[in-house]
Amino acid sequence: MNGHSPSSSKVDGSGDNEMRIRKNPPRSARPSSLVDNINHLNTLPTIPDPPTEDSDNTSTVEDDTQKDLPSSTNTHIPPPPAPSTQTGTGDRPVVTRKRRSSSVKRKPSPGVTPTKAVDWEIPRKTLHSSIGFLTLFLNHLNPPTLKPLITVLTSCLISVTVTDFFRLQFPAFAEIWENYLGFLMRESERNKINGVVWYLIGVIAVLSLYPRDVAVVAILTLSWSDTTASTIGRLWGKYTKPLPSHVPGIKALKFAPRKSLAGFLAASVTGFLIGITFWWSGSKGRWIVLDVEDWGHGYWGLWVTAAVVGLGGAVVEALDLGVDDNLTLPILSGAVVWAWLAATNFLLK
Repeated sequence: MNGHSPSSSKVDGSGDNEMRIRKNPPRSARPSSLVDNINHLNTLPTIPDPPTEDSDNTSTVEDDTQKDLPSSTNTHIPPPPAPSTQTGTGDRPVVTRKRRSSSVKRKPSPGVTPTKAVDWEIPRKTLHSSIGFLTLFLNHLNPPTLKPLITVLTSCLISVTVTDFFRLQFPAFAEIWENYLGFLMRESERNKINGVVWYLIGVIAVLSLYPRDVAVVAILTLSWSDTTASTIGRLWGKYTKPLPSHVPGIKALKFAPRKSLAGFLAASVTGFLIGITFWWSGSKGRWIVLDVEDWGHGYWGLWVTAAVVGLGGAVVEALDLGVDDNLTLPILSGAVVWAWLAATNFLLK
């Protein structure tokens, strides 16, 4: 009937029923729920405590990342860098950079010549020494009196003193002055009286107080002995011993700590040559004086006097009197020479 046999329909129906039985077995065929739960728990592994939300997400990402990485990278993964202790905006840490050491010398850019600090000590000493040549030139003219020269030097002193007053009192003027003439001063003179003021006072004092020949020798000692002592001391002072703390036998006369034996010897030799060349009169070896007095005769007197000029000037140059040496050196060295010549004149007559 309908082209199908009963046996075929039964078989088909029994197959469908069998599939339904497998999916939904009858209640009698199901195991007990309690036994099922116990057996199921025994077969499951122990489950650890659930992690926190952040750590769960982190571990999942790390597991997935490690699975995706090649086997060579899984062997060693460097730890992440430690975050900075400083905090920036929000929760992002501030990345600190290491500064370069200041001892590292940077090379100049190609085509750029590095600027070198200019040492103005040599130009200062050159100007310092030129006063001696000017003094010799004026002395060679043999003027009948020194009053015009003293008047000119006094006018220069007033002008320099007024300028120095404005430099110390008004910063704007000091800036302009130092831009043009600041190289003539040492760094230690920036906030005190300029050394030129003391220089002019010393020169005017010896020209006014001492005989002309003594005054000229004192100015030459200031111009040349002081220059050679400073120059030689800077160059070779580190190779010689420093001077003692005071003049031997006179503790009240203390030497400056920065003075060296090299500078002292240089000043002594220069002063000796000044005395020899200034008072030498040719083959007869007589002294040449510019005043009426005749201080002595013969070679021995000339050599001894030159030695007094050199040694006395070197001692005065090395003393630490707390006053600018441009003032003390000509006055005291001139006093030593004048006292020596006066003593020899008294003893020889």
